[in-house]
Amino acid sequence: MKFLFSSLIILLSSITGSAVQAEPAAGPIVDPTSICNGDVCSEPMVNIVDGFRDGRGQFADQPMTGYSGKCFHLSPHYSADKAHHGGFVFEKSTDGIAITGRFNFFYEEDPYADMNAGEMKDTFLQGGGKLSPGTETATEVQLAHIYDETDIRYWYRSDASKNNLFIIGSTSNKQGQVAAAVFCKMNRHSN
Repeated sequence: MKFLFSSLIILLSSITGSAVQAEPAAGPIVDPTSICNGDVCSEPMVNIVDGFRDGRGQFADQPMTGYSGKCFHLSPHYSADKAHHGGFVFEKSTDGIAITGRFNFFYEEDPYADMNAGEMKDTFLQGGGKLSPGTETATEVQLAHIYDETDIRYWYRSDASKNNLFIIGSTSNKQGQVAAAVFCKMNRHSN
């Protein structure tokens, strides 16, 4: 009887533990090229969307690829015309692609301009960043962070040279309404 009771406790713990650790459901996926509809974006944001539309995936063609450059935030907290900076590193392995990055606000210059991809990755990880699994297709790379009330998504595409990366990111609620967005054009770093 004691064994049966212990087994039931373990079974109940595993069932309730699994339910508590379940991933939140994702909301509708926003079309990143539609965020600027309705004249809400600045000219630099619209230019980035145009580059993104013409872009392609498969740009992270090395074990580690880094990009950094200017970002424009569509948010009530920032001017849509003010350039901020950011950087992303893409690490490929047999398991897929992992991504880490950082946004830097109110920097006059790109803080990563003189770093290679490995130095950028080390800087991001030492600052508390982590590598998150992404999804790579022929048309783009995607990264999604799904939370209980909010979905944060990033879409990445490069030009044909793979030297310029266009990024659109959005924060939306579970109904697909965008609360904030970011538009970046970044330059490729050496490995």
